[in-house]
Amino acid sequence: MSHGSKAQREKRIDDYLDLYNYAVSLKDEEWQKTILAELSAPAYDERTELRMQQRDELISYFNDVNQTLIFLYRKLQSESEQASREQLWEQIWTLKRIRVEIGKKMRAFKEALSS
Repeated sequence: MSHGSKAQREKRIDDYLDLYNYAVSLKDEEWQKTILAELSAPAYDERTELRMQQRDELISYFNDVNQTLIFLYRKLQSESEQASREQLWEQIWTLKRIRVEIGKKMRAFKEALSS
């Protein structure tokens, strides 16, 4: 687990403990049970945090690909030499295929996180 993930998990636990203490002060036993169940549930564990980190990396990669595509389209507009234009189009189509694959992976992550 990365340092950031560990810190996030500790903050999450601290937040739940604060809520639990508040539920105790209100004498709300049902809420106390719900909070304890959340704290003991392995549903939001290291695997989930790793998936979320991987999803965030995919989103960042997707955004980088989009920025590069924008740059290439602008370059294509100002390029007059046919050989250079063809090279630019090849790069654009390669990046578009990569973007489609990233989108598929992002959808798979979304489905995995929601299940």
